[in-house]
Amino acid sequence: MSGRAKNPTAQAKKRPDPFFVFIAVSTALLAITAQAVEKPWPYGAPEPHQPPQVEQSSQVEQSTWVLNDIDRFVLSKLEQNGLVPAPPASKGTLLRRLYFDLVGLPPTREEIQQYMDDQSPDAYSKLVDRLLDDERYGERWARRWLDLARYADTAGYEGDPDLPHAWRYRDYVIDAFNTDKPYDQFIKEQIAGDEFEEIMGAGELPLCPPERIVALTFLRLAPFTEPRGDETRHEMLSEMTSTVSSVFLGLTVGCAKCHDHKHDAIPTADFYRMKAFFATVQIPPPERGDGFQIGGSIDADFYRAGEQAWAEARRAEVTRQKDALNNERQQLRESISQRLGSEKVDELIKRGDERITQAERDRLAELSTRSRFLDQDLKRLRPVAMSLRHAFGPPYEPGVPVSRILHRGEYDNPGEVVEPGFLSAITGNQEPAAIRLDPFKRWPTRSRRMELAKWIASDQNPMTARVMVNRLWHWHFGQGIVRTPSDFGELSGGPSHRELLDWLALKFIENKWSIKAMHRLIVHSATYRQSVNHDHATARKIDPDNRLLWRFNRQRLDAEAIRDSVLMVSGRLNNEKYGLPIFPPLPGDVAEAVKFNDSKWNTQLGSEGRRRSLYIYQQRTLTMPLMQSFDALVCDESRPQREASVTPLQALAMLNGDFVHEEAQHFASRVAKSSGDPVKQVEFAFEIALGRPPSEPESSRMIALIQSSSSVEDGLVSLCRVLFNANEFMYVD
Repeated sequence: MSGRAKNPTAQAKKRPDPFFVFIAVSTALLAITAQAVEKPWPYGAPEPHQPPQVEQSSQVEQSTWVLNDIDRFVLSKLEQNGLVPAPPASKGTLLRRLYFDLVGLPPTREEIQQYMDDQSPDAYSKLVDRLLDDERYGERWARRWLDLARYADTAGYEGDPDLPHAWRYRDYVIDAFNTDKPYDQFIKEQIAGDEFEEIMGAGELPLCPPERIVALTFLRLAPFTEPRGDETRHEMLSEMTSTVSSVFLGLTVGCAKCHDHKHDAIPTADFYRMKAFFATVQIPPPERGDGFQIGGSIDADFYRAGEQAWAEARRAEVTRQKDALNNERQQLRESISQRLGSEKVDELIKRGDERITQAERDRLAELSTRSRFLDQDLKRLRPVAMSLRHAFGPPYEPGVPVSRILHRGEYDNPGEVVEPGFLSAITGNQEPAAIRLDPFKRWPTRSRRMELAKWIASDQNPMTARVMVNRLWHWHFGQGIVRTPSDFGELSGGPSHRELLDWLALKFIENKWSIKAMHRLIVHSATYRQSVNHDHATARKIDPDNRLLWRFNRQRLDAEAIRDSVLMVSGRLNNEKYGLPIFPPLPGDVAEAVKFNDSKWNTQLGSEGRRRSLYIYQQRTLTMPLMQSFDALVCDESRPQREASVTPLQALAMLNGDFVHEEAQHFASRVAKSSGDPVKQVEFAFEIALGRPPSEPESSRMIALIQSSSSVEDGLVSLCRVLFNANEFMYVD
């Protein structure tokens, strides 16, 4: 004992300090725990990756090919596989590519000349900025979002009733892209536009700005049939849950409605926890006289600059037309009544009284139909939106309902109670979300959707930025880094360039969720500026689908761009922006088929029916045949990508269709006015339709075509039809 006591300090040094033992053990446990809960892709946060240093290749000069950091990621992957990128596309090819990509229309001769003459180092950058500032940009990119939003102007199902105010959401989306609304704001407005204002006192609820009321139309765009009580509400809220999850999170949460997801870490409980965020949604009751009972609207003043004046002027014009029609109809009825000595004109018409001429019957029917269409326009011009709100709760409306798991997805087969909560694959737990209520708890039904929207739009959410930049990549290149833009789960096959996708996602957040900033980044890369032509046998063998981006993908124009380009080249495109849907003429057989079927199609033969295809009335039971043949179906559900089929119907529509036949004649008239010299006429036609002059052989063949026709006029029409059907017109390199 005495020996041990002689050196207490030495003994103390041998014994570990308890504090440091605690720290060491805690650190080790934390490291083990972190490893244990490490989330598989894509549920973990995007990792900050430094753009890789690429090697100096004998086949590609790094210093001249790499234009921004995107190219470093792409080139590094190519080098790992022994591949090299394609050479740059020509200046003219890039011009046409950018125009169709950013504004969905071909450049004019003047725009081509302006760009080709600009030899300054920043000519390309100036062109990109000019196109992103062009109002046509919003029209182009709104169409892509509307596919995701399952946009339509009718409700579908039997009767396919009209949704008279859906068009205001379409205009909201155009505006959002043109003004470069931050994407996180865009998300929150469409999920919880009515819950932005925090309530700190005991006063009344604040008014919601009309723009956000319109934005909430997003949640109501699904097909809707007649109400069947709790069953319909269950289906409606389930659809909202599925769509919000796939569009903003890129996860097929809807697959867990009836059972745990078969492939991804999404249990059924998570579906119903997500659905609980929508449990207090309140749909306005149907208006009186609405036989379909599809739900009403909410007041929302016209808010864009000049929109109120436009609506008032349009209402006045429609009212004037309606009064004129009613006067004519009344005069015709009185004329028939006096001639027949009977006031029961309608009954006589129904019985087919021979004393009433067919012309009189047709005119009365036409006046009645036209009057009905004008009434519908007046309804569309009311300052309201197809929107929703949160329930006001007791004592005014029912309070927060109890949310339960529904076994097998059956509305009348309830299971255990669940609280609103986020996806456990992302959060790592199934704890309820902390929903912030007002201090006095007067509105217990409020703020659920905003809590969800904030979580989705957070820069800490690992999915949101990734999903959107992948969508942009998909729309620019024809395929995403993840090939299934609304499904990042197991069946997606994973990303082709994982580090690049994370880098882009973090750049998106760094740039304050600016979509235009991401456009600039992508289109300025050498990867985007590659040629489609690359005679690389090894690449075609190793990577036949071009997942490694060793060249640019040739892309067929979508249906809207094809129709709009035909109209622009013929000189008849109406560039009027925003407003009511349009009803271009239908082919004869289709027009006859719907003519006597309480048709909603208010055919417009004048310039109003020649506005951009974005504005075409989206009828769920009737897609325009031209648009349908080029894969532009009216959406019944969210569509993350379109088919790009090649079918005989497309050739028939472009060679023999009424639309192309008529526009070819106007195109030919435009060519005839340009010059009397056949050589110059052919040159003019090529420059307008294809953005380039003809080659010598092309010029010779086209002149021979004109001269072999029965007349110069017919020859020019044939020339124009040939150009409309050229692959070069239909595809973008």
